[in-house]
Amino acid sequence: METQYLKTLLIAAEEGSFSRAAERLHLTQSAVSQRTKNLEVCCGMQLLDRSGSILVPTAAGQVVLEGARKILQLEEEMGHALRHLQERRCLSICCTPPFGLAYLPQLIKQVVPHQSERDDLQFVFNTPLEGLAGLRSGSFDVVILEHVADLDFSAMQQESLPEEEMVWVSAPCLGLDAGNVSLRALLEQCVLTRRKGTCCHDLLCANLKRAGEKLGRFRRVVVLDDYSLLVREVMAGDGVAFVSRAVVESYLAQGSLVAHTVKGFVTTLQRSLVTRTCDPSPLQRMFVEGVRNYFYPDSSRSCA
Repeated sequence: METQYLKTLLIAAEEGSFSRAAERLHLTQSAVSQRTKNLEVCCGMQLLDRSGSILVPTAAGQVVLEGARKILQLEEEMGHALRHLQERRCLSICCTPPFGLAYLPQLIKQVVPHQSERDDLQFVFNTPLEGLAGLRSGSFDVVILEHVADLDFSAMQQESLPEEEMVWVSAPCLGLDAGNVSLRALLEQCVLTRRKGTCCHDLLCANLKRAGEKLGRFRRVVVLDDYSLLVREVMAGDGVAFVSRAVVESYLAQGSLVAHTVKGFVTTLQRSLVTRTCDPSPLQRMFVEGVRNYFYPDSSRSCA
């Protein structure tokens, strides 16, 4: 039995007219009438009384209509579920540049081998606030971010990941002593930082404010939105920067950069994994579990 015949019968009964049913279905009146006749042949009974000016369901028609409503509802639910599965084969992930540069390559190696060929992971680098805005709007499915202060995670699922450590770095050619240095010595240099709203910029400004200083007190301020370019410029001796230690760890080990600390400076950032509270897709669950296993390989954790 064709479900389109059931739908035609249902609409014809609702409209009480083959012509009005034809308008709703964008069919000819004869097509609607023929579908109804085919269904009646299949059932072996007359389903609509055509004797009056309005179509009226017969007793058999009432039975078929009741079943038709249930069948069409199930068909709609099945179609929605299938569309949902197809749509969720694509997973959009947003993270801050420090996380993307320091951890994403290894994380992809851990997650990608388990993917189906039809799965599509999309990665975007953005600021914490822009990442959360994209999560709320549906542009992103998962956001991993470092942040200075408490953020609004209402209507979202959030779990804490290990904190991120920040460090001052410079090129050896600048001659700054490794380890503890005075803020005054750094202020005499050009500082390279990212734009307002990024973690390295906002934590730096918060530290300067507590020390009674401000960003403009450096000899020169250069704002670079590309985190990798910023690190390269520091290695070239063009200034100092307050950056993620994980991003520059290999350069520190090679001696291409020198690490510095300033007494009284806060050097840690919170890190969170955030998703929407709706039911996650299998692909999203796989990725989130991959993140957990990466940071906590010897324990099982669940979202807070």
